[in-house]
Amino acid sequence: MKVTELIRKLQKIGYDENTELTFSCVDGETGEYYVIPFEEITYGEELTGEPYENDIIDIEVDVDSVEEYIKAKAEVELEKQTQRVIKALENCS
Repeated sequence: MKVTELIRKLQKIGYDENTELTFSCVDGETGEYYVIPFEEITYGEELTGEPYENDIIDIEVDVDSVEEYIKAKAEVELEKQTQRVIKALENCS
């Protein structure tokens, strides 16, 4: 996304000094919504190794800290694996 696109969207929505900006994700399998903590904004030499030329700004979020999301994904995967084992055992009988 271009920065100007983000600014345009924010201007269209409207904001003031009390407006919070959050980052989130939705689990495509369950529809559950999770807020992802904002970590850092990186640009220039720190990001690309080159002087900053208005080219890339990276907004880093900490997905690993969203423990509820990680737990939910693990539970879904465990259920899938359990169903595969049950199906395999049924086919052996």
